[in-house]
Amino acid sequence: MKTQTKYRRKILEAILFFSSSNGVNNPSKMMMYKLLAEMDFRHFQETGLFVTDLKYKAYPFGPVPESLQNEITDGKNLVLPEDFKGALTVQDTEFEDEKGKKYSGFKYISKRRPNLKIFSPREQRIMGQVAEIYKYSSATEASIASHEPGKPWTKTVKLHGEGSPIQPFEVLDLTKPLTKEIAEERIREREALIFNYGA
Repeated sequence: MKTQTKYRRKILEAILFFSSSNGVNNPSKMMMYKLLAEMDFRHFQETGLFVTDLKYKAYPFGPVPESLQNEITDGKNLVLPEDFKGALTVQDTEFEDEKGKKYSGFKYISKRRPNLKIFSPREQRIMGQVAEIYKYSSATEASIASHEPGKPWTKTVKLHGEGSPIQPFEVLDLTKPLTKEIAEERIREREALIFNYGA
């Protein structure tokens, strides 16, 4: 079982939020990857830091947090980590793409309300914005959105090819007055805190 760090709790609570009544109508595994990535990329543009501390790769259908993908995927099955089971359940479901093709998948069902106190006001604002944008979208529509010109996935694939790590400093424009140097310093400080005191 993974240690319940602050970032680990934020991943769980974000999934709970996005799969709750305030979240999106299609909280599938692939949709969740898009939502987490969009939240992290938007937060990074404003602060130079991710909300979840996940690292994303440019998979064919969009950004994927590879460590989470490896943890929750067992062949064609979705497996909930032990520390997520008290808060979430997974339901088999059928999805339809934009061409009407049906395929099987999984969607998250929240067992409790998300604990939003773990998030800063900025993080809560960004989560709400992301949920509003993708409220009625399918995973396919979210995937198409992640492939738009100028998006981190698109820039990464253009620079390095599919399957490459998405390097936020390389593909995200920072919001003034945040500069690349300030963001890099914040990341170094955060890593030093984690190294010395844990997350």
